[in-house]
Amino acid sequence: MDIRNFNGFIAAAELMNFTLAAQRLNITQSALSRQIKGLEDYLGVELFEKSGRNVRLTAHGDALLDKINDVVVADKSLRVLADNLGSGESGVLKLGACSQLIERYLPTFLKKWTGENPGVSIRIEDGGGPELAGKLRAGSVHLTISARPMSPIDPFETVSLGRLGFLAVATEEFLSNETSPVEMADLLHLPILTLNQRHASREVFDAACKLAGTAPTIVLESYSPHTLFAMAEGGIGVAVVPSSAVKFGPPLVGRSITLKGQTVHFDICAMWSYAAPLPDYGVRFVQALKDHIVAENLQDALW
Repeated sequence: MDIRNFNGFIAAAELMNFTLAAQRLNITQSALSRQIKGLEDYLGVELFEKSGRNVRLTAHGDALLDKINDVVVADKSLRVLADNLGSGESGVLKLGACSQLIERYLPTFLKKWTGENPGVSIRIEDGGGPELAGKLRAGSVHLTISARPMSPIDPFETVSLGRLGFLAVATEEFLSNETSPVEMADLLHLPILTLNQRHASREVFDAACKLAGTAPTIVLESYSPHTLFAMAEGGIGVAVVPSSAVKFGPPLVGRSITLKGQTVHFDICAMWSYAAPLPDYGVRFVQALKDHIVAENLQDALW
């Protein structure tokens, strides 16, 4: 039995639509129908039945879904193992990460890691949290680095890499140049410049605003922290950014943000799909990056 027949069944079962499943697999709908029919003939049961313009699993299909998914995962694991054994730990690791984490942690880390792992080619795409999850689900990247989603995403395995807070960054017109944190209740009376919804960290900031009981006056939402800093420097408002975005200077001042005396924070994590296990060098990459982030955050705290 061709593994593509199993993959076709899983895609159709997830989307409940043969046309969309065929598009995901980059095959024709008739080819997908043949795959499903071949699997049904092999198993001796019908797996789908029509439901309007879509399809739905039969009782047999529903009962077999988990087992067939296990076959697909086992096949991918076997091919990863064979690749490791046959390639001598050489390969490509496609990484998706949000821009401020790339900027803050990857330049010095990658220089050292690629020197120690010359057989591994790293390819990086930047993007926001929800966008990265989509790329991971589609298989266009092997691994993502971003803020941990507030709600778990079932197909993904996550490893915590560290914790970040939020900074309020503005001119002294809005923020006094002190080392003490600024409270959310005081901050939210000021015009706010914030990252847009493409960033998972924005979800955390919005939740903190609700807990503070005050709706922020948002003047600008941007993909880039640098855009927020430029507007803050022009006296437009207060930029709210993750504490990883540290590249600003006079006339801007930065203060950490607290909610009722407690630091507002979020975890950053590595994510990959259970259905596409990382090769050994990918696992090593995640652990080494975690060690690097912990060390960098400790250095920031000392400063």
